[in-house]
Amino acid sequence: MSWQRTSTTGTVPADPVGEAVAAAIVEILEGSSVEILYFRDGESPSLPAVEAGSSATATATGEGPPGWQVAMTVRLGGAIAPLVTSGNTPLLEILGALPGAGMRAAARYRSMPDAPVGGTLPPAIQRALRDTVVIEALSQHHVCPDRVNGLIAEALEFLIELNGTRVEAQDLTHGVVITNAMPDTPRLRFAYPSDVRTAKRAPLLFDGQRSVLVVDWAGNARTEVQRHRRNHHIPGAPPLAEEAAEFTGSGSLVAEATRSLGGIGLFLRKDRTIWVFADGEPLLMRRGEHWTAFPLELAAAIATAIEGTAVAADIAVDAAFIISAQRHGAILAIVEDPASLEGVVSPKDRYDLRNDFDPMGMRAETKLHHLIDAEELDAQTLARLAALDGATILDRDAKLLAYGAIVTSSASEHEGARTAAAKTLSLTAEIVLKVSADGGITVFRDGKVVATLLG
Repeated sequence: MSWQRTSTTGTVPADPVGEAVAAAIVEILEGSSVEILYFRDGESPSLPAVEAGSSATATATGEGPPGWQVAMTVRLGGAIAPLVTSGNTPLLEILGALPGAGMRAAARYRSMPDAPVGGTLPPAIQRALRDTVVIEALSQHHVCPDRVNGLIAEALEFLIELNGTRVEAQDLTHGVVITNAMPDTPRLRFAYPSDVRTAKRAPLLFDGQRSVLVVDWAGNARTEVQRHRRNHHIPGAPPLAEEAAEFTGSGSLVAEATRSLGGIGLFLRKDRTIWVFADGEPLLMRRGEHWTAFPLELAAAIATAIEGTAVAADIAVDAAFIISAQRHGAILAIVEDPASLEGVVSPKDRYDLRNDFDPMGMRAETKLHHLIDAEELDAQTLARLAALDGATILDRDAKLLAYGAIVTSSASEHEGARTAAAKTLSLTAEIVLKVSADGGITVFRDGKVVATLLG
């Protein structure tokens, strides 16, 4: 269990709501831990110590069960915590907001007339509480004005309603950006989501891939941003990059709209996940009634861990996210010395050795390397190659060394072949990213798991 409850009196009160909040936060921040300290009303306790200069810890206090106050401390944990740099990064902003969001959500559910005082919360209440924690956290994001949690809650509820719904024999997707980019008074009142809910074709029109609905913070549906005419409402906006255009199924159009217009973007995908965007970046994802924060610092953390290689880390992480969104499996690795692959990867799988073979005696696999244009590697090309069975390997300068490579490993009966190969390769490589077919990303180093993301 990654959370614990303690008390200044030695007696820990029954608090099923607090327990559910702690469990929700641990899910949102993979590898985090939560400490809940209870103290009597009127008491001034000593709060958990925070390491000097640490940016990976956040604390909030508030009302607890009757007669009690609560201090909630959230810490990033695991091997990735020391790699997160200080500053107002997306992950740290979510971290900073979660304790207060959890306290407000808990206070709301404890005040319900039939709030349980012991045992475990019913699954429906747990689900609603998880959503409430996220809504409260988003309402504190720097792109949101004050007192907007009601609108965010209604928008999220609408997307949950649409989840799994079909209209005109089509699985629904839906994209919306809530922003203050249009300060003028609307010509008509078309409330979001209440009025849009009654127009059942609305999700087909604003599917988040060809068009995104723009809503102001007062809850008025205002206009749309079309994929092929983005600069109509976003003056000077360039067309979507080719990589982003292929990524629209995962919300790149919604992301780009938040980058240009500001605000919060919500996107319901065909796979029934709900993604939240701000400042052009993904923040959170809801899958199967559970929330996970996006590991936006992953590229920087990898670059820090292996002392540089920012370009290689950026390309590898971007490719991993693309593959994850497309539900393909892959192994991506960065090595310091290509010579270290000797005995681990067969020469026939080595793209960097393609010119070392006699043209007259080349195998078909080696001839194929000469047809691949990967001298200037980008995330889109890397994702295409990495989606093949086998490992795709880069050096520190983001030069392609191998793709579709079979890694020699001693597979364990308790692990899949991809996991065993990734673990073995990480003994040679600086870092390895294993993307599962269900979208999870596992980071390996020195034969061990550093972090599991989007799992």
